[in-house]
Amino acid sequence: MLHTLLNEFRTSKNSKTQKLKVLYRLILNHGPIRAETLASLASMKPATCARLLDELSKCQLISTSELGESTGGRKPILYSINPADGYLVGIEMSDIYSTIVLQNLKLDILGMVKVKYEHLETAENMLDHLLNKVNTLLEEHHLKLESLLGIGIAIDHILERDKLPYHQYSARIQELYRYITDKVPCFVLLGSGISFAAFAEYRLRYASDSQRFLFTTCDTDIRSCTIINNHYAPAPISTAQAFGHTTIDINGQRCECGSFGCLKQYSSLSAIKTRIIKQLRLGKPSVINELVNHESEINYHIIFKALTLNDALCLEALEEAAYYYGIAIANAVLITQADVVVCGGTLTPKNHFFAVTKKSIEDKLSIFPHIKTRIYPANDSYEIVAQGAGGMVIQNYLFDY
Repeated sequence: MLHTLLNEFRTSKNSKTQKLKVLYRLILNHGPIRAETLASLASMKPATCARLLDELSKCQLISTSELGESTGGRKPILYSINPADGYLVGIEMSDIYSTIVLQNLKLDILGMVKVKYEHLETAENMLDHLLNKVNTLLEEHHLKLESLLGIGIAIDHILERDKLPYHQYSARIQELYRYITDKVPCFVLLGSGISFAAFAEYRLRYASDSQRFLFTTCDTDIRSCTIINNHYAPAPISTAQAFGHTTIDINGQRCECGSFGCLKQYSSLSAIKTRIIKQLRLGKPSVINELVNHESEINYHIIFKALTLNDALCLEALEEAAYYYGIAIANAVLITQADVVVCGGTLTPKNHFFAVTKKSIEDKLSIFPHIKTRIYPANDSYEIVAQGAGGMVIQNYLFDY
């Protein structure tokens, strides 16, 4: 029943079906929610809304088991989606650790598998291995691939790992899409990790109180994704790293993209490593000299270990990176007027990185007191990308095409 109705939502142009889809999408994104609020958000007459809600209830797509706070009379009924029989799989592909999650429509994780790779694998070999793991996970929950609403897969890390030129992304994505759909009998969605992570972070924590949501991550690359008025419009996978090429200094260092002064040259992990090595060559003291025998041994793990030891040289490099990262985010806020900014990625939880980033943003925005942007660190969940990948599957059934 759920499969049939969701496919109708995706394909039918019938006016009644479209109204049912609108209500279901609102309940999915805002539930538990009152009928009066739904009627207002959907611009429907209360009687029409009540009739359609009754139909969704009879189809068991929504439930009315929760009661809201009373304002003096009877407690109002709150509508929620019915997660029963709706299963999603999300996958984050990575050549270090890949993550697979099985979840319901509320994005509650029902089962999870982490896959570590010892050797470099082709994307196709990785997919074969991951799909076998998916089958095993489903068997543990007495499910089959056919019972899934779909599988969402974050593939941008693999495309970047293979150093694929951006103009070849579309052809390669189509190639991988055909490879997967030949093997699985359900809906498949391919996308970027930043879009999926932003969706999950927003849906799970900020959907009720943010109209302009900006999610950013700072790692080896720097990425961002914006969600406006609860509208998800994921950018093409090839533009996932675009935020890292925001210009910070027109007279700055040359970037791999050909421009000068890109944010990536100031705030990424590689920029921090480069800055530390330069200072070490100048004879600056650091605990790193005790952790390695040669400059070539310096990697991100060594730097992270030095940070846990509060190494002054590494802390200075980290804080400088955070300062410029904050400046770039503040510039994005001035353009998007974001009411919530969430900073994620490997660097955010390190030492004072988030605190310096936040101060940098707030100092830049202080001359505009009417901009009251709230700034938070991302939830430290390593499953957030896979959760978003699965969750975005259900959104694709509900988009207005």
